[in-house]
Amino acid sequence: MCESALSGIFQFSEFRNGQKDVIKSFVQNYDTLVLKQTGGGKSLCYALPSVIATGITVVFSPLKALVDDQVLELIKVGIPCGGLYASTAQPIWYQRKVFQEIACGLTRVIITTPEKFKFNVGFRQMLEQIGISRGI
Repeated sequence: MCESALSGIFQFSEFRNGQKDVIKSFVQNYDTLVLKQTGGGKSLCYALPSVIATGITVVFSPLKALVDDQVLELIKVGIPCGGLYASTAQPIWYQRKVFQEIACGLTRVIITTPEKFKFNVGFRQMLEQIGISRGI
Protein backbone atom coordinates (compact mmCIF):
# COMPACT_ATOMS: atom_id res chain seq x y z
CA MET A 1 0.00 0.00 0.00
CA CYS A 2 2.87 2.38 0.78
CA GLU A 3 4.43 1.84 -2.64
CA SER A 4 1.18 2.52 -4.50
CA ALA A 5 0.65 5.77 -2.55
CA LEU A 6 4.29 6.70 -3.12
CA SER A 7 3.98 6.48 -6.89
CA GLY A 8 0.29 7.31 -7.32
CA ILE A 9 -0.05 10.35 -5.08
CA PHE A 10 3.47 11.65 -4.62
CA GLN A 11 4.94 10.64 -8.00
CA PHE A 12 8.10 9.09 -6.52
CA SER A 13 9.49 5.77 -7.74
CA GLU A 14 11.32 4.81 -4.53
CA PHE A 15 11.81 5.77 -0.90
CA ARG A 16 14.84 7.66 0.33
CA ASN A 17 17.08 6.26 3.06
CA GLY A 18 15.06 5.56 6.22
CA GLN A 19 11.70 6.83 4.96
CA LYS A 20 10.03 3.44 4.68
CA ASP A 21 10.93 2.52 8.28
CA VAL A 22 9.59 5.85 9.57
CA ILE A 23 6.37 5.47 7.58
CA LYS A 24 5.95 1.91 8.86
CA SER A 25 6.32 3.21 12.42
CA PHE A 26 3.59 5.82 11.84
CA VAL A 27 1.22 3.33 10.23
CA GLN A 28 1.71 0.90 13.13
CA ASN A 29 0.59 3.76 15.40
CA TYR A 30 3.88 4.30 17.19
CA ASP A 31 4.80 7.79 18.37
CA THR A 32 7.48 8.76 15.88
CA LEU A 33 10.07 11.51 15.86
CA VAL A 34 11.89 12.26 12.61
CA LEU A 35 15.03 14.36 12.51
CA LYS A 36 16.48 14.86 9.04
CA GLN A 37 18.38 17.63 7.34
CA THR A 38 16.71 20.11 5.02
CA GLY A 39 15.75 18.32 1.84
CA GLY A 40 16.07 14.93 3.56
CA GLY A 41 12.52 13.79 2.86
CA LYS A 42 10.76 14.52 6.15
CA SER A 43 7.53 15.67 4.51
CA LEU A 44 6.86 12.32 2.88
CA CYS A 45 7.40 10.63 6.26
CA TYR A 46 4.22 12.22 7.61
CA ALA A 47 2.30 12.90 4.40
CA LEU A 48 2.15 9.34 3.13
CA PRO A 49 0.89 7.81 6.40
CA SER A 50 -1.79 10.50 6.57
CA VAL A 51 -3.45 9.08 3.45
CA ILE A 52 -3.24 5.39 4.37
CA ALA A 53 -3.84 5.43 8.14
CA THR A 54 -6.74 6.54 10.29
CA GLY A 55 -6.50 9.43 12.69
CA ILE A 56 -5.03 12.84 12.24
CA THR A 57 -1.37 13.68 11.79
CA VAL A 58 0.08 16.56 13.82
CA VAL A 59 3.34 18.08 12.58
CA PHE A 60 5.36 20.67 14.47
CA SER A 61 7.32 23.17 12.42
CA PRO A 62 9.47 25.97 13.84
CA LEU A 63 8.63 28.67 11.29
CA LYS A 64 5.38 30.15 9.98
CA ALA A 65 6.78 30.21 6.45
CA LEU A 66 7.48 26.47 6.63
CA VAL A 67 3.96 25.82 7.92
CA ASP A 68 2.47 27.72 4.99
CA ASP A 69 4.76 26.04 2.44
CA GLN A 70 3.95 22.55 3.71
CA VAL A 71 0.21 23.22 3.74
CA LEU A 72 0.36 24.35 0.11
CA GLU A 73 2.42 21.32 -0.91
CA LEU A 74 -0.02 18.90 0.71
CA ILE A 75 -3.04 20.61 -0.81
CA LYS A 76 -1.38 20.34 -4.25
CA VAL A 77 -1.33 16.55 -3.95
CA GLY A 78 -4.88 16.42 -2.58
CA ILE A 79 -4.26 15.93 1.13
CA PRO A 80 -6.68 17.96 3.28
CA CYS A 81 -4.63 19.89 5.81
CA GLY A 82 -4.46 23.09 7.79
CA GLY A 83 -1.72 25.19 9.24
CA LEU A 84 -2.01 26.97 12.56
CA TYR A 85 0.43 29.25 14.32
CA ALA A 86 0.38 31.75 17.14
CA SER A 87 0.44 35.01 15.26
CA THR A 88 -1.72 38.00 14.59
CA ALA A 89 -0.69 37.61 10.93
CA GLN A 90 -3.01 34.59 10.67
CA PRO A 91 -6.63 35.79 10.51
CA ILE A 92 -9.04 34.57 13.18
CA TRP A 93 -11.54 33.49 10.50
CA TYR A 94 -8.91 31.16 9.02
CA GLN A 95 -8.10 29.65 12.41
CA ARG A 96 -11.81 29.06 13.07
CA LYS A 97 -12.20 27.44 9.65
CA VAL A 98 -9.29 25.07 10.34
CA PHE A 99 -10.69 24.22 13.81
CA GLN A 100 -14.10 23.44 12.24
CA GLU A 101 -12.53 21.26 9.54
CA ILE A 102 -10.55 19.39 12.18
CA ALA A 103 -13.65 18.90 14.36
CA CYS A 104 -15.65 17.60 11.37
CA GLY A 105 -12.92 15.18 10.34
CA LEU A 106 -12.20 16.91 7.04
CA THR A 107 -8.57 17.64 7.84
CA ARG A 108 -6.01 14.81 7.80
CA VAL A 109 -2.90 16.82 8.70
CA ILE A 110 -2.36 19.75 11.07
CA ILE A 111 0.90 21.60 10.74
CA THR A 112 1.51 23.91 13.67
CA THR A 113 4.18 25.77 15.56
CA PRO A 114 5.33 24.82 19.05
CA GLU A 115 4.08 28.22 20.27
CA LYS A 116 0.53 27.54 19.09
CA PHE A 117 0.54 24.26 20.97
CA LYS A 118 2.07 25.77 24.10
CA PHE A 119 -0.03 28.91 24.41
CA ASN A 120 -3.44 27.88 23.05
CA VAL A 121 -5.26 25.79 25.65
CA GLY A 122 -8.28 25.30 23.39
CA PHE A 123 -6.08 23.87 20.66
CA ARG A 124 -4.47 21.41 23.07
CA GLN A 125 -7.87 20.35 24.42
CA MET A 126 -9.17 19.80 20.91
CA LEU A 127 -6.16 17.62 20.08
CA GLU A 128 -6.76 15.62 23.26
CA GLN A 129 -10.37 14.98 22.24
CA ILE A 130 -9.33 13.99 18.73
CA GLY A 131 -6.74 11.66 20.21
CA ILE A 132 -9.45 9.96 22.23
CA SER A 133 -12.08 9.78 19.48
CA ARG A 134 -10.09 9.29 16.26
CA GLY A 135 -6.47 8.92 17.18
CA ILE A 136 -3.45 11.06 16.45
